[in-house]
Amino acid sequence: MAINEVNAKSIVSQSEMQKAPVISTSPQSPKITIEDVGRLAAEHKTKLMDQISVNVKDLNEAIETLNAAVKNVPTSLHFSVDEASKRFVVQVTDTQTGEIIINVPGEAVLRMAKQLESLKGVLFDDKF
Repeated sequence: MAINEVNAKSIVSQSEMQKAPVISTSPQSPKITIEDVGRLAAEHKTKLMDQISVNVKDLNEAIETLNAAVKNVPTSLHFSVDEASKRFVVQVTDTQTGEIIINVPGEAVLRMAKQLESLKGVLFDDKF
């Protein structure tokens, strides 16, 4: 076997083999060259980069839409950490009235997390 030739099974994964043109891997079959592997890898990389750029574009559009919607709503966000459960808490407040609209996670979830924290030494050998 020449240095620039490699058996197709040793370099190309099974899923790539299914997508790639059919290449026989029997001992009498032609071998795939490094150049062929490089070409297939470059094609795959190009497809992935195109997909990533589309995803990033969609994400940026969604962020712009959310930011525009939030500007029209008179609310504010307050971030904190619950001392008992050591969880992050987000509080949404109406800026005009000062009323708390929602806490994420809710009070019930925080109480349950606190109770589970107190049982760690009883139910489990070590604290996590």
